[in-house]
Amino acid sequence: MQFAIIMFGLICLFLLFRLFQYRQQLKLINQQLQFIQQHDSNLLLTKQLNSKQLNKLLSLLNQMLILQRQQKIAFKQQDQQLKDSITNLAHDIRTPLTSLDGYFQLLIKNQEPAKQEQYIAIIENRIQALNELLETIFTYTKLQNNAYEIQLAKTQLNQTLYDALFNFYQATSNEKLEPEVFITEEPIFVLANTAALNRVFFNLLKNSLDHGKGDLKISLIKQQNHAVIKIQNKIDAEDEIDQTQIFNQFYMSDQSRTGNSTGLGLYIVKEFLERMNSQIEAEVSNQLFIVSLVFPIIH
Repeated sequence: MQFAIIMFGLICLFLLFRLFQYRQQLKLINQQLQFIQQHDSNLLLTKQLNSKQLNKLLSLLNQMLILQRQQKIAFKQQDQQLKDSITNLAHDIRTPLTSLDGYFQLLIKNQEPAKQEQYIAIIENRIQALNELLETIFTYTKLQNNAYEIQLAKTQLNQTLYDALFNFYQATSNEKLEPEVFITEEPIFVLANTAALNRVFFNLLKNSLDHGKGDLKISLIKQQNHAVIKIQNKIDAEDEIDQTQIFNQFYMSDQSRTGNSTGLGLYIVKEFLERMNSQIEAEVSNQLFIVSLVFPIIH
């Protein structure tokens, strides 16, 4: 009987000691959490007591802390990107507006018909550039809405590409645009949206015209159950293009921001293609910038 009482007492002492250890450990965790919160520290929780359940608890808490910090960093990056984007877009809109104001003043002050015609032509060009810029921003805004959907229908890719090339050439009237074109004569049908395709082709051609250095080549071929469109052009320095960032919003290889580029053109292309269940890839090789579009063929 006396032995049983002694054993019971020892067990009680052991349990009281373990309880004390747990209380101390919880106190330590509480102190660490307060320190992390007050000092925005990157420290993780530590333990003094070796316990299977406590190890699981600390592991979960540390995972939550790591995830929270990652989310905080991502939020800061997105917030900074948003601020930069607003600044860049404001600059992109203000530049042609300032230019328009200047040419309107010249038009008013100058009475020579030849000069007036010259200023009117420049003003019309600036207005067209501004319209394209606003349309790009409007399209980007729509694509940011996850609920935005485009209606897909059976579309002949050959004819759509031909039409886009013709319309772009007519709109730009640029003698530099003399592409080498190969489009298979075999009719190719894909599930797509004609307006979205036109926008995709327009953005890609405009990118080649604005940033390319000639030798524009465009092809459409059939590869098994897929249609592949390739658009390639020469560039100045391939090391200036970050291939991992090409399709990111607001990315521009030339950070001087000359011209009316917003850095949204290729991002919009990628977003439209994904909504049409198609793929896009870009590569830089031997001073050539090559974009490949892959569409599933339907019959």
